Amino acid sequence: MLQNNPAVDIPHKNNFDLLRLLLALNVFLCHLGEVSWVKTFFPLNRIFNSTLAVDCFFVVSGFLIFRSFDRSSSTLSYLDKRVRRIYPAYVTAVLMGAFLLPWLTGLATDLYFSHDWLRYLFSNLIFLNFLQPTLPEMFVANNMQVINAPLWTIKVEVMFYLSVPLIFLLLKRGKKWLSLFLLYSASIAYSLYFLHLYQGSGQEIYLSLEKQLPGQLAFFLGGGAISLYYAFFSRHAWKFILLALLILTVRVEPVFSALFPLGLSILVLSFALLLPYLGNWGKFGDLSYGVYIYHFPILQLFTHFKLFDGHPWSTLIVLLFTILFTAFCSYHLIERPFLHKSSHYRQAAEDQ
Repeated sequence: MLQNNPAVDIPHKNNFDLLRLLLALNVFLCHLGEVSWVKTFFPLNRIFNSTLAVDCFFVVSGFLIFRSFDRSSSTLSYLDKRVRRIYPAYVTAVLMGAFLLPWLTGLATDLYFSHDWLRYLFSNLIFLNFLQPTLPEMFVANNMQVINAPLWTIKVEVMFYLSVPLIFLLLKRGKKWLSLFLLYSASIAYSLYFLHLYQGSGQEIYLSLEKQLPGQLAFFLGGGAISLYYAFFSRHAWKFILLALLILTVRVEPVFSALFPLGLSILVLSFALLLPYLGNWGKFGDLSYGVYIYHFPILQLFTHFKLFDGHPWSTLIVLLFTILFTAFCSYHLIERPFLHKSSHYRQAAEDQ
C-alpha cells in the first residue's frame, strides 16, 4: 500500500455514478443496431462508440481501483471487495443465459445440455468467454449469435484487479512516476505492435490480441496515475485539460496513439471530479454494471421475437425500461447483499 497518499482525498460529491451510467447506456445504444439489424437504429453507430466507452470505463476503473487498493487494510481485503462487487451479478448473467434460454432453441434437452453447453458454462464462469461465446442453436436467426458479447471486458477488468498489487509493489520499489511511465510505455508499445500487424495482414487475431490486457493497460494506468497524483492534478486542472484537448485534436501519428489514453483519462476524470456536482445518480443503486452485463442478452431476446418489427422506437423505450428494471433488481437482490456496509454504492443510496 502507499499509505497517507493525498490522492485519495477526492470530492465526496462527484459524478462517477452518472458517468458510468452514461457509458453503459452508450454501449447499449451502440449494440442496438448491430444486434437488432434494424436500419432505423443504424445512425446511432455514428453517434455512439462502444470501443471509446469501454476505454473510458477502464480509465474510471484505474482511478477507483488504485484508490481501493491504497485504502485497503491488506491485499486479501482488497480482493474480497473486488470479488463481492463484480462476481455475483456476473455469475447470475452467465447462469441465466445457460439455464433460462434453452426453451428458445427447440432442441431436445439431451441435445441442448451438451458438451458445447458445458463448455459455455465453464469458460464463461472463469472469464474465458472467447472459448465458447455461443449456446447450441441459440439465436441462429439473429444477426449475431453471441449470448453476451460485453463480458469479454470483464475478463480484462479482472486481470487489472490482479495486476494492481504487483503494480503497487513496483511503485514502492522505485520512483512512482518512472514506474508508471515505463508500464504505460510498454502497454502502448504492445498496442502499436499488434495494430501494425493487423494493418499489414488484415487478420482479426491481431486486433483481438491488441484489445487484451497489455494493450488496454494504458487506459487503466492513466486513471491510476491521476488517482496517485490527484492533488497535483486538481491544482493544475485547466492546464491538463488544455493538454488533453491538444492531444485529442492534433492527430499526428504515432504521437496521437501513444498519448490518446492519457488525454482521454484527463477528460474523463475531469468530468467525474472537476465539473459541478450533477446529482446523486447512485441513490437507486449502481445500475451501470447491470445495464452493461444484462443489456446484450435482453436485446438478443427482443430481436429473436421480432419485437422491433413495425414500431422500433416505441419498442426501444420498452427495451430500455426492461434493461433498467433488470439492473435495478440485480443490484438490490443480487449485488447489494454481498457488499460491505462501507461500500460507496450502499452509502450513495443513503445520501438521498
